[in-house]
Amino acid sequence: MPERRLLAIVLLAAPLYFWRLDRPGFSDTEGMFAEPAREMLTTGDWVTPHLNGEPFLTKPPLMYWLPAAVFRLAGPTEYARLCPAVAALGTVAVTGALGGELYGADAGIAAATVLATSIGFLVEARLLRADMVMMLAITLALWCHVRVRHGGGIAAAMGFWIAIAVGILDKGFLAAVLPAGAIVLAELSTGARRPRAAFATARALHVVPGVAVLAAIALPWHLLAGARTPGFLWDYVVNQHLLVFFDAKLPRDSIPDSLAFFWAMFVVRGLPWSLLLPAALLHAWRRGAGSPLHRLPAAWIAVVLAFFSLASSRLEHYSLPALPAVALMVGRLLADAAAGRVRVAPAWFIGPPAAVAVLGLVCALAGPARMLAILDRSMLGYGLEQLARPTMIVLASGLGLFVLLLGSRRVRAAVLVGATSAAALFVCAQVAHERLEPLFSWRPFARTIEELVSASTPLFFRASDEYQLCGGLDFYTRRHVALLSPRGWVPPTFLAQRVHSLFIPPSELERAWHKRDALLVSDDVARPGDEASLVPGPYVVLGRAGTRVLLRAVSPADGSVQTRR
Repeated sequence: MPERRLLAIVLLAAPLYFWRLDRPGFSDTEGMFAEPAREMLTTGDWVTPHLNGEPFLTKPPLMYWLPAAVFRLAGPTEYARLCPAVAALGTVAVTGALGGELYGADAGIAAATVLATSIGFLVEARLLRADMVMMLAITLALWCHVRVRHGGGIAAAMGFWIAIAVGILDKGFLAAVLPAGAIVLAELSTGARRPRAAFATARALHVVPGVAVLAAIALPWHLLAGARTPGFLWDYVVNQHLLVFFDAKLPRDSIPDSLAFFWAMFVVRGLPWSLLLPAALLHAWRRGAGSPLHRLPAAWIAVVLAFFSLASSRLEHYSLPALPAVALMVGRLLADAAAGRVRVAPAWFIGPPAAVAVLGLVCALAGPARMLAILDRSMLGYGLEQLARPTMIVLASGLGLFVLLLGSRRVRAAVLVGATSAAALFVCAQVAHERLEPLFSWRPFARTIEELVSASTPLFFRASDEYQLCGGLDFYTRRHVALLSPRGWVPPTFLAQRVHSLFIPPSELERAWHKRDALLVSDDVARPGDEASLVPGPYVVLGRAGTRVLLRAVSPADGSVQTRR
């Protein structure tokens, strides 16, 4: 039974997704979800998320509600990552079901295996942010669309609208734009759609009651949040959804990635299976057009990559919603190859993985410290030098065996090797992630503060641009942080009248520092000693990690004092 095989894939993958979910500490981005969720419980306000005591309405509420529910049951904990992990396993299951609807049961099982063991998907599944729930919503919406086209009836149609509504509550209008774009492009690509057929599709989706259901789910929170917080709706619709596309959103809270890096990370996140995508696309082309549904995964990939390639504000992880579609394309290729129906030459199969295997071997033979220094010198000194070579050996040997099995047409054995190699690479990535915790999580600094400093000592935070980076510090210290205003910071409209309560004037830092009873945390100190310009008097460094420092005010008579230069 296909359902049993699909369930087996999910159950086999689950231990990897749930392994060491509490490690490392929440990153800066995760802190922007964890702390508003914690404050929902302390304030009792589940409508307006708060960060450091002030409204924080840059995202819809679902990914605050879910960890808040976990916190209510288990207290503030990193195990709130169960939410994206469960969403990821749900996406694996739905992708397998969708592959079965489109290309047959074997292709569906292969697609589920591919997605479950894609490196970037595995990593993202264990991060507390909104992307994984949106991926589930988009995949579920497209599965319901296919079910409608296959005669699924009103239940499948309502599932389509409910999935989009949930996605909107998770990450905004993208949850509607991306699946709608994929459907339209797939329909137009065959050149056979007429207005009459488009109306038939709309009728099958029960658009009028469907939109009513979508509005009933997604609209109430938006209206209530807008009524409670003046300026929110303008910021949400215009600033967060329109201006952000052109990187014109204010305040600027991210640095866009280059187009080349965006595309490169699309390939990296899909490893090892993304190396088969060129062969999968060529195979699909040579098999012929078929129905628009057969073209849906290719259209899905095209819409995601084209949309974010055009967006000036793109970040590398924005390609994530395309990964289920990549799994569908590659799953179809692998299923057809196992059945002897492949339409591409062996070189398309083995060329890209063989090239990456050779590259991995070269990197294993080169000096790991030299490679890390080229990538980011701040990563040196955390034990990655010892981890880099074994990781490259796993990559090279796994892909090498993968290529040999594909070349000898032992496709099922190759899939098993590819999945096992991906799991081993993920373990290496998790170990590296844990070792680098001080570079991206405030948990180590919070432990130092708890051990060495009184809870009554004022804690000040300085960031050059993103004040919300304090979220993780708030979460781990369980205290309010006094924020220093970033230079040139422009508030969103919902905070325009609250800047005076959001930030403290520099005079308060100076007053506390002269009392020798203050802490300052900063995230952007380029070199040791540069922190001296941030404080108005003598200090001692309690912690340093990369560009992060934790400073404490001291008397000039104390030992181990570093004075302002």
